[in-house]
Amino acid sequence: MEEKTSKTIRRLVSRSEKGDFSASFQLAQSYAEGFSVEKNKEKAQYYLTSCAKQLKENRFKLKSIKLNNYKGFEFLDLRLSTSNATTLLVGNNGCGKSSVLEAIKKCLTHLNSRLATKSSNGELIDEIEIKNGESYSSISAEFEIEEQSVNMELMQKTSMSTKKARGSYTEINDICQILRQANELDPQLSLPLFCSYTVERANDVTTKDIEESDEIKDDHVWDKAKAYSKSLSGKADFKLFFRWFKELIESDNDVSSSADELRVKIKSKESEINSPILKDLIKKHPDLIDILDNHKKELNNYKEELNSLYSVDEKSLDIVKDAIYRFLPGFNNLKLQRKPLDLILEKNGDQLSVLQLSQGEKTILALVADIARRLTLLNPKALAPLEGSGIVLIDEVDLHLHPSWQQKVIQRLESTFPNVQFVVTTHSPQVCHTVDSSSIWLLKEGKKYRAPKGTRGAVSSWVLKNLFEVDIRPPDDEITKALTRYRELVYDDEFDSKDALALRKQLSRHFGAGYEDLVELELYIDNRKWEKEYEEN
Repeated sequence: MEEKTSKTIRRLVSRSEKGDFSASFQLAQSYAEGFSVEKNKEKAQYYLTSCAKQLKENRFKLKSIKLNNYKGFEFLDLRLSTSNATTLLVGNNGCGKSSVLEAIKKCLTHLNSRLATKSSNGELIDEIEIKNGESYSSISAEFEIEEQSVNMELMQKTSMSTKKARGSYTEINDICQILRQANELDPQLSLPLFCSYTVERANDVTTKDIEESDEIKDDHVWDKAKAYSKSLSGKADFKLFFRWFKELIESDNDVSSSADELRVKIKSKESEINSPILKDLIKKHPDLIDILDNHKKELNNYKEELNSLYSVDEKSLDIVKDAIYRFLPGFNNLKLQRKPLDLILEKNGDQLSVLQLSQGEKTILALVADIARRLTLLNPKALAPLEGSGIVLIDEVDLHLHPSWQQKVIQRLESTFPNVQFVVTTHSPQVCHTVDSSSIWLLKEGKKYRAPKGTRGAVSSWVLKNLFEVDIRPPDDEITKALTRYRELVYDDEFDSKDALALRKQLSRHFGAGYEDLVELELYIDNRKWEKEYEEN
């Protein structure tokens, strides 16, 4: 028995030395409690410290979600992209996109409660969510942290069912215990963020949020646990953001000119690192990679120097402001106005209250500010707190956004929060053609389908037709019918018929003579006339 036990311990030691945080934690527990080995406080502390170090830059990802008899799904096994930052869910209204997000959110509530409060509470499957005619429902999630799988399962049965329905929480209990203990040992440990935003976020940013911000208790402490407060409520909590922003402004001191100079240097160095010219040069001459490494070292040195110059509060404010400016082009100088109480931005030189912004601007402001604030709370001393990890769910990411913003929203989310995994839904071709087809799932009649290849970079009309299966023109519109009929006549070599000439005149009057489709048909007509003349002669 001793030999068998010692082999187990030796295997754990070997795994620990290779960077396995769970093995380190098991060894810490074994030496602390005397499981299979003699109690040894020093070794227990050593392995707990090792565990904390191995989790220093943990990346928490969702690998898959399985639904059994949940709402409209009989069975769905959805593998999510962990290499790419974003998974996109598309489909018609009622296809189940929001249901998938709701199922994921239920699982995340169990992680939130165990990390923030040490309780084992979390949302369960409601009996009304069990698929009609079935006796039970289950949601299974597989997470990944440091290349190790963490599984959980929610189960529910109908009140009349005799089937046993017990959820499985052992593995998430273990990982949350590990993260909490590692965080106690190293308060600088980065904890994962879990957020959910429904379409109701469109109602965020109101006068009430600002007026009632002072109703939050005065003894409010901005610690890591507060990063999880209402993070899965479906809304961006702008009232809480405003209170947080106001308190940090009031505790802020003027930043020295040297700090301003460092910020300029940091932006300049980031531009150099991201320069297409430098990337092309290194691609052609890989031996010049040292140039890029040197730039990155200089950038880190600037950040460390800036970090030492000002307080945590100042840094948090600057980081959140910069995140907002990335999403709101032309905006700057976000500041607090005390009388009357308000949050003010400058847009192209004009001062505006956040309440005066368009619905799209307010929606994106509330979303980005909420994510950025929570990440700074989870990473208070980090040089780059927005590089913290997490899982964020966004229903209808294109909500209220102009098409040009829709084309940029995913890229900006990924670049601003590079280690956050986004699971989003959309009805917008402008969003879809910015994402690789391998990261897009089409939901239809309770089943999943891969997006057609070539979605990324495709024209919107192609995405509309091939992914959403929607005609690129309104099929019942009279002009669409006229264009279709004219095209048929042209391709039947009846382009000089009375009907064709009348339709050409009507369409030219409607679209203009330079309209692309009409020009294309005119070229075809010219070519056919030449071919006919050639054949006759």
